[in-house]
Amino acid sequence: MTQGSKKQNDPYVHQVHEAVLLIQEKLRSKRFTPRVALTLGSGLEKLASLIKPVAIIPYGAIPHYPASTVAGHEGILIAGYLEGVPMIGLKGRKHYYEAAHLPAPMDTVVFPVHVVAGLGCGLYIATNASGGLNSTFSVGDLMVIKSHIGLFLPNPLLGPYHDFGQNPYFQPLADIYTPSLRKLFQRIDPSTREGVYVALTGRTFETQAEVLMLRTLGADCVGMSTVPEIIIAHNRGLATLGVSMVTNVIAKDGTNATSHEEVLAALHTPKVEEKLMRIFRTFFQRI
Repeated sequence: MTQGSKKQNDPYVHQVHEAVLLIQEKLRSKRFTPRVALTLGSGLEKLASLIKPVAIIPYGAIPHYPASTVAGHEGILIAGYLEGVPMIGLKGRKHYYEAAHLPAPMDTVVFPVHVVAGLGCGLYIATNASGGLNSTFSVGDLMVIKSHIGLFLPNPLLGPYHDFGQNPYFQPLADIYTPSLRKLFQRIDPSTREGVYVALTGRTFETQAEVLMLRTLGADCVGMSTVPEIIIAHNRGLATLGVSMVTNVIAKDGTNATSHEEVLAALHTPKVEEKLMRIFRTFFQRI
């Protein structure tokens, strides 16, 4: 069996291709080819208002595309321009904790990343709301992810190898978060932090003992997403950027008294929303 025939016989690769074709068909008359994909995490959907849309597609209208079920994740793909940059905005993501009961949960989680790669995007940006493990952080801080700890989520490259053409079988992760993009983001707002993001499965927030362990490992922020997406984007040859919004700072003794509602409330203050809009608008102007 040839490598090409293996690819054709992979149902997952075929499903991604079907999703790509549907989106391309809706964009064909617009003569639109995206360069960037931006996934908006919990409470960060306001950033989508920066995009001048040429097409809006509900996730449910895209073949095989995973639906979002969490508050703050609307489930809409927006194709349009942000400061003149043609891009795809993804309002909502599928988390591992939503897909864990499925036969191939990680394939479901990272399906959108394969789709935007198939659409021609060369840059994948993941945003998330996260808890601050670093005691010097403050609510409302932005943290550019310089590295991650993914030991607590299944690696999205486990299981059958899906051949998309040029994605390595064994994937190095050195400089997985593109250094030049991290530096650019920090130059826009010098108050932006840089640190290590750790992804847990959820759907629980961390115990005191877990917080102390994660700090010992060197993590600055903790969340339930982003890492699988970034690994797949890197594997597909895209440049990557990860940005965490700190919604709560966990106490020094490890006490983590928060809720999903508090996370969303922290992001919906005028000061935080203005800061996000200003920084991302400038970032897209400069790339």
